[in-house]
Amino acid sequence: MGTSRPTYIHEARYSSAETGEVDELSGGLTFTGVARCGGLEDQLYAARVQTAGTVNGKPAIITSAFGGNGTLAWEPVAGVVAYIGYSGAQLDKGAIAALRRLAARTRLLSPEQWQATSPTTSDQINDFG
Repeated sequence: MGTSRPTYIHEARYSSAETGEVDELSGGLTFTGVARCGGLEDQLYAARVQTAGTVNGKPAIITSAFGGNGTLAWEPVAGVVAYIGYSGAQLDKGAIAALRRLAARTRLLSPEQWQATSPTTSDQINDFG
């Protein structure tokens, strides 16, 4: 038996240039998302993490467990993990500061607000066998 996996992950992806943080995150990819359940938290138990202050008053960590070069994650409300990460530049103090600035500008969307973005669905195949 493996770790728990979230049923749904709502994620948005951007060019890091679009975020205004290209100097720290390079011209790669920036992604942000939320997930319910313990699947993402399970991944953190098996990964290297470091504390990263707070996001909107909630404790945050930095990890590379979710892919990319680094991801800042926090729990904005009980049972929900929010994260913002990037790929394309070395994980250093400047990149962490950039992720913290981006995270400070985030907000949770209601289901109706999320659907209004016209999201696409991508099935992820996991081989547990």
